Amino acid sequence: MHIVFIGAHPDDETSASGTIAKYTAQDHRATIVMATRGGRGHWKIPSDELEAIREEEMGNAAEILGAKVRFLDHRDADVPGGDAFREELVDVVRELKPDVVITFHPQVWRDDHRRVGLAAADACFKACLPLVETRFPAHRPVPDIYFIGRPMVPVEPDTYIDITDHMKVKLEAFRQHRSQWVKWDIDDDDSTMPIEEIEAMMRHRARQRGMESGVTYAEAFISQYLRKRALDFFPLKR
Repeated sequence: MHIVFIGAHPDDETSASGTIAKYTAQDHRATIVMATRGGRGHWKIPSDELEAIREEEMGNAAEILGAKVRFLDHRDADVPGGDAFREELVDVVRELKPDVVITFHPQVWRDDHRRVGLAAADACFKACLPLVETRFPAHRPVPDIYFIGRPMVPVEPDTYIDITDHMKVKLEAFRQHRSQWVKWDIDDDDSTMPIEEIEAMMRHRARQRGMESGVTYAEAFISQYLRKRALDFFPLKR
């Protein structure tokens, strides 16, 4: 099985990193596709320098998760909307041939995330149409799509993945994104959040999702096909 995560910025994969680690540990493949290198996600570090830092951080995190990484060449906070970006992702989907796509819900609040989620969802459908000719042949069937993020209109998760045995890996991968341990308070001279504080928040969130699904730690998704609160629905063998 091949899981493809399509995100906007390095560290977006953290919402699904326990799931990625779980499946790569069982010899499944995972590819993390990022639309940008996250060059505007800091108060002080210049954009070009920050892009290089975050690309390296993403590579380190992906190695821990057992995943490959691909960057598209869009600019942080300027991910394009419209047909051109969708067509770009059609070829990404056709080339990678995923069985499962994880991306943002098309109605999340932040525009970069929203544009990635909408383009990815549309691309997953269009990629299966054989009469739509691009550089790569059609990929059928349409992959299962699982959404992350907080939609503007509340939608409850319907699919949970038990990551109890992979919580440590999730945290270790997140530790690689050191440039993002930032307090978004421009008047604060000490702009770095203690990693222990961030990890406590991540554990709390995963524990909440675990309580909802009857396990210790879980990640939650909104599925394309209304899985009705399924636990570990992703196929373990294919």
